[in-house]
Amino acid sequence: MEKIKTAGSGVKCISSKSPRRITWGSELATGYDRLKFGFYVKWEDFKILELLDAAKTEAKELHDSVPVSLSPHGDQVFNCHPTGRQGGFAYHLSRADLNIFFSRRKDHDTPNVWVDIGSLSCWSPGYTVIIEEIKKLLRDHNGFIMRNVISEVHLCADFIGQDIQELPIDHSDFWITRANKFGAFQDRQQLTGITLSQTEGYLPKGSKDTINVMETGVQVGQGDIMLRIYDKVIELKHNPSKQSVFSSVWGKEQYNETQVTRVEFQLRREVLKYMAIHSLEDLHRKKAGLWKYCTMEWARLTITPVDRKNRHQDRASIHPWWHAVQTIDFNMAFEGVTRRKVRSAKNIEFLQDMVAGCAITIGTILNRKHDDLEGVIAFGQAALESKLRYLWKEKTDTGKCLFQHKMKKRWSEVWPLGYIPQPV
Repeated sequence: MEKIKTAGSGVKCISSKSPRRITWGSELATGYDRLKFGFYVKWEDFKILELLDAAKTEAKELHDSVPVSLSPHGDQVFNCHPTGRQGGFAYHLSRADLNIFFSRRKDHDTPNVWVDIGSLSCWSPGYTVIIEEIKKLLRDHNGFIMRNVISEVHLCADFIGQDIQELPIDHSDFWITRANKFGAFQDRQQLTGITLSQTEGYLPKGSKDTINVMETGVQVGQGDIMLRIYDKVIELKHNPSKQSVFSSVWGKEQYNETQVTRVEFQLRREVLKYMAIHSLEDLHRKKAGLWKYCTMEWARLTITPVDRKNRHQDRASIHPWWHAVQTIDFNMAFEGVTRRKVRSAKNIEFLQDMVAGCAITIGTILNRKHDDLEGVIAFGQAALESKLRYLWKEKTDTGKCLFQHKMKKRWSEVWPLGYIPQPV
């Protein structure tokens, strides 16, 4: 396992030798952060579409998504939405941050099953697990996959322990790139006499002496290819559902134990076609070359400002940290967080904070004393029990128990595909 060492100017970087395998919970974590692709499926029958049609009709009646099981055993539960997706995809299924769209199209000129694997599912249980589960699902419903086509991929690397403040990424003069768009993102923190909430975007005009400015990231490019380098810890600050997943990825108890700098390239269909990457199999074979193109040809960070006026860009020395970025070995096998523990898409501690806050608010409305702990607990429990029993007695517009409907729906929102937790 490669170790981060100190280079010139106090910058931390990976030693020049490329890692031989993925390093989880140490100095480096690499993988896909999002993946979009389509399947060309030939159906022997259309029973699955009939099942989806019935679920969509119910969802329209309720004006809400409804749980639907695609297995005779009652597992493989998804949420079916009342609307589909542009491009002729009439049916939309979701589970956690996985979205699958189905079309009744029969011409096979374009994909009739579209898949979007979000960040959480890409890392836990892992995109390979998700893809295999979807393939099995299609086979179980008499679908023959003729081929696939990839639309978008986010390649990323997390540098664990790297402080983004040490890097000159917010100055365009330090970049050699083919991009024509450049933007920096900053954070305004609380100062004496002034309270400002966190914002991401361009800072308003004014003197930097009046506020404490902290660099949180940079974005290079726009459209078919984009580079984002940002403080991953700050990005996770307001996203509790991801905190436990990435703390596991980084091998930490808490997501904010150390600084983490994320390097992420977003590549869409036009760029992928240029690189002769048309399918998931192409991506698997060429991901190392794709990373090499992005970090060596499309964008490079230098150690000093680039002399553009005299066209001496080639003479600029590559920043030691960017050299570490370039030498990442994307040929190594990616592994999901399932090797440690599958994480839910919701955070229990965050939900506990919400329940406690609601109980305190209820106690305040009922004019309980500020030291009446037992009273606040009792009234909070009573309010929770009353509401849950009400949901148990109520029916949806289609005659189902409202409590059970919501429980089944939450199941698909919380747990990733391919994982069924044991009841506690």
